[in-house]
Amino acid sequence: MVSKGILGLVVVGFGFFILSVMILPISQQVQDLRTDPQSDSLACTTGAAATSCTVTLSNKSAYEPAAPNYDVEETSPSTINRTEDSTLGANLLDVSISGLAPSTSYSFTIDYYKVAATVQSATNLDSILKRFNFLVVIGALIILVGGVGLSFNMRSKFS
Repeated sequence: MVSKGILGLVVVGFGFFILSVMILPISQQVQDLRTDPQSDSLACTTGAAATSCTVTLSNKSAYEPAAPNYDVEETSPSTINRTEDSTLGANLLDVSISGLAPSTSYSFTIDYYKVAATVQSATNLDSILKRFNFLVVIGALIILVGGVGLSFNMRSKFS
């Protein structure tokens, strides 16, 4: 009985080792399928007392505001990276940039990822691909634990 338990742990451990090695290449392929890179040149002017402004992306960002995966580069009046000073709105289109001087016109280049047209046109495909890594891990867990458990139950019936 102890040897069956150890064998089961070895099989589950080996399965998760293989999964951990393969999850990064799988994740990269899913991202390449799900997203297309996009670059927008946008402008805004701060008000007399305002130190921030909001620009609107031409396409919705493929990533949520908690982890937006974009790069905000001020191109005028100076050249500085403003990614740390920016936030993506809940609508995935508006980017608020803070830390600016009042009454100044700014130009920005924002590099981000939009959802690929082929994925966006398919019903619920984007939602599934967003959660693909989680689904793979849960699926592997169910298959490994369920398979090991069933195989030991079958052996004990015939022993």
